[in-house]
Amino acid sequence: KKKKNEVVGMESFRGRYTNKIDAKGRVSVPAKFRAITIGQGYNGIVCFPSLKGASVIEGCGPEFSNLIEEMLAQLAPFSDEREELAMVLHGNAWELMFDADGRVVLPEELRERAGITNEVTFVGMGQRFQIWEPAAYAAHYEQVMKKVGSLSDLLKPPAQMARERSGNDGGAS
Repeated sequence: KKKKNEVVGMESFRGRYTNKIDAKGRVSVPAKFRAITIGQGYNGIVCFPSLKGASVIEGCGPEFSNLIEEMLAQLAPFSDEREELAMVLHGNAWELMFDADGRVVLPEELRERAGITNEVTFVGMGQRFQIWEPAAYAAHYEQVMKKVGSLSDLLKPPAQMARERSGNDGGAS
């Protein structure tokens, strides 16, 4: 339970970490990321291929996994869209448990899809995180940096967004 003055969002996945993978496919999950999923009552992470087709692995804890379930439940039970999304988000998801050293074994199938060989870069994304091959992440990040300046107008305080949705601009002209 949150304390009155506790900052909301402190449980979010933040930061970037590059770690080596051993010959068995084991990689150490960043301690901050482990603490979040353990704090959510899960001694591991959930990983699945990216829906965007990029060579990246999506990762999360049980809270985001539950959010995925809620989003899927809003679609018609036997719709093609729900089945296709569930195939990737559930059928190709991996529950990876931490060993005593805080490592998980990244399945070969996910490593191959993401082009991962001997190192991975974990990238915090708030409620979830991504796992990249380091050079692919660096190239992607450069592309994102060229575009992100034009996206800053999308970031607005929640009160302003609520006013705009309700058609009330708060008296500003």
